[in-house]
Amino acid sequence: MTKNDANGMGMFRFGVISPLLSESAESLCSRFERIAAEVRTMPNGTLRQFSPATIEDWYYDYRKYGLAGLVNPDRSDKGCIRVISAEIMEVIDEILKEKPRLKGTNVIRRLNERGVRTGNEPSESSIYRYLRKARPQFLAEKPKERKAFEAPFAGYLYQTDIMYGPHVMVRQANGRYQKKATYLIAIIDDYSRLICHGEFFTVQGLMEYLCVLEQSILKRGIPERIYCDNGKVFLSDQVKRIGAEIGMRVIHTKVRDAAAKGKIERWFQTVRSQFLENHETIDRLNKLNAAFFKWVETYNQSQHSGIDCSPMEKWLKSPRSPRILTESFNTDDIFWLEAERVVRKDGTFSLHSVRYETNYTLAGQKVTIRYNSQNTSGVRVYYDGSFIGFSHPLNATANNNLPRDTKYSQPQV
Repeated sequence: MTKNDANGMGMFRFGVISPLLSESAESLCSRFERIAAEVRTMPNGTLRQFSPATIEDWYYDYRKYGLAGLVNPDRSDKGCIRVISAEIMEVIDEILKEKPRLKGTNVIRRLNERGVRTGNEPSESSIYRYLRKARPQFLAEKPKERKAFEAPFAGYLYQTDIMYGPHVMVRQANGRYQKKATYLIAIIDDYSRLICHGEFFTVQGLMEYLCVLEQSILKRGIPERIYCDNGKVFLSDQVKRIGAEIGMRVIHTKVRDAAAKGKIERWFQTVRSQFLENHETIDRLNKLNAAFFKWVETYNQSQHSGIDCSPMEKWLKSPRSPRILTESFNTDDIFWLEAERVVRKDGTFSLHSVRYETNYTLAGQKVTIRYNSQNTSGVRVYYDGSFIGFSHPLNATANNNLPRDTKYSQPQV
């Protein structure tokens, strides 16, 4: 019963006994019986008749305590689940302490295994009710210690993340347009808050992220570290390989700790409030990115309240500059996807269900290939760490007319 319900019940009881408060020649006992004979409408709308003894109790409670005596007091065991013993509660608490998110069915199974629950008592509904009450205290996380930090110079630390963007219309192979969600992949310099690169895509895949990473490095240089969460894209072996080749350390936040990347998370809020809200009518991906690129250039040149200057100004004032990707690095070689394949006896290997042809002398050998998933017409082939050459899709018809090293290599017609 809520406090309002209890007060309402107190007023109802007062209404029942109020005629008894005035003087009368009639005895109290007969008046109790007369009032008890009446059928009353309760505050909840139900009809109820009370005994003379109940009316008498209400009368003397009011005389002694006033209106407070007619209000139902809170139960002394309110909030307690009386059908579950303290022993079983202690076992449940022990289970929840070890695994706070364990399903109720598994908690009941463990109680049965330990022999503390016999004869289906307490009932499953009582256990579930206790779990709803007890589980939150074990799920409550202690506040994490956080300290504001800033990289010592530009390029020391980049932060990267993915944000859900607006929907756009995308032309399909059949010529029709279909609405698709977009994803903003961006990289920000921790020291200056400069946006190295950001772009909207209709897929949040590995190649899309590598595209943003490549553009960021080509524009602003190689960071010493890049800070990201534990998303599938960021945990990719390809990202680790690229980091190792260019000397960039990939570090990850703790699981479910988005606040650790505070600067890019805060910048995403700025994107939503300052860019997306002013470009709601754009429904094509190329137009969305064109407008976004212009907005980013303006953002990098605008005053930033957190650093008292523009991101570009602080970038230029950095005591050190990031390393530049020199000509010795082949960007196609670095940022393409990498995989291993075994060359067949006919000098071919498969990639995405397409057969590619390479040097037949590599038959039976394991080779490393690098390719652009957006354009697989040419695949780079490596053997034992050395670049062998490009491999192209197999043209079996053309091969039929090429000479072979052996005398009877061509089919006899």
